Amino acid sequence: MLPTDVTVRPPDPALVPDKARFSGLWQGWACPRAQCDVRIAVEQVGEREATVVYAGANAWQGLITDRAVGEFEGGELRLRLRTGARLVLRLREGSGDMEMSLWRPDTQLLSFGVLTQKPLKPTYTRRVDRVPTPWTEDGRQQTLEMVVYQPLTPGPYPTLVFNHGSTGTGDKPEWFRLTWTAPEVARYFVDKGWQVLFAQRRGRGQSDGLYDEGFEPDRSRYACRPELTIPGLDRAVADLDVVMTHVRARDDVNPQRMLIGGVSRGGILAVAYAGAHPDWFRGVVNFVGGWVGDRCVHADAVNPVIFRRGAAFAQPTLWLYGDKDPFYTLRHSRRNFDAFIGAGGRGTFESYPPPPGLDGHSIYLDQSLWAPAMDRYLAQIAAP
Repeated sequence: MLPTDVTVRPPDPALVPDKARFSGLWQGWACPRAQCDVRIAVEQVGEREATVVYAGANAWQGLITDRAVGEFEGGELRLRLRTGARLVLRLREGSGDMEMSLWRPDTQLLSFGVLTQKPLKPTYTRRVDRVPTPWTEDGRQQTLEMVVYQPLTPGPYPTLVFNHGSTGTGDKPEWFRLTWTAPEVARYFVDKGWQVLFAQRRGRGQSDGLYDEGFEPDRSRYACRPELTIPGLDRAVADLDVVMTHVRARDDVNPQRMLIGGVSRGGILAVAYAGAHPDWFRGVVNFVGGWVGDRCVHADAVNPVIFRRGAAFAQPTLWLYGDKDPFYTLRHSRRNFDAFIGAGGRGTFESYPPPPGLDGHSIYLDQSLWAPAMDRYLAQIAAP
């Protein structure tokens, strides 16, 4: 919430409209995966400067508020917060919305989002379901966490099952317990009437069980050797088998219109899984997929081998990759795609330069990059 002493003063009538439009109260979401709630008040606007009150909150930092004077520069309003971060505000043409970004010091993107002065009306529901499994732990049945994004219209819905990736190099166990979703992807599909399901595999998020998808024997980090890492993929497939048994039995799912997709390890998992169940899905969406990073000396004995499993899927697939990916160079990813095509798979490979502040592994966060390709793909797989 904004401080109680916020006072917005109407701009001078003589002020140019492009600056006067910054005035007022703004609200919305920011941060990767829309994990931050942001409110901004532009209290007083002048020809060169404006007074801005910032309030941002998330689950791990709590509420941060600040008041600072910003300067107009090249159509943007820029100011320095007391945290040391630089807040940049820019108005969108036509929509009347405001883009915000936080940088530290000036080159590392910490947070970004879109704020509005319109009333925020929900366009979907979000809830968490529990998926039963055949496994037990200390005599108790294990369950998996699944985050459900659902349109406000009645179902059953065309459904996208979207799979999470790894946790970097696997050396931060505290990251295992973070529930992963991609609201940017979910909102794209929900706006088109699709339901999106984010299941957390064993030991990830709030799912029960041990996370064990290809570690070194001492569990210090992810393994590189094929004899250790490919069994990790098979364990993920076993989890996805359980998830899909549940999904295919749900009353809110249209089984004739299902997609499978994912990011990073979730992307390659989606491709491989569709090859094992070619009649279940209309298509596959692979964002920056791979199982081990190409710095692993055995990467060419792991990633293309797994991708070839997906070649039995007869429908077109969509591969979306970014340049300057710290895990998978475009050269390596194109070789994986060529291996998939050479084995009989069908697909389109798209690549994008990452926007400022993001690397190529995070392109799924920027819908403007991939939405045109996704529009074309959905039209393609909708055809009889």
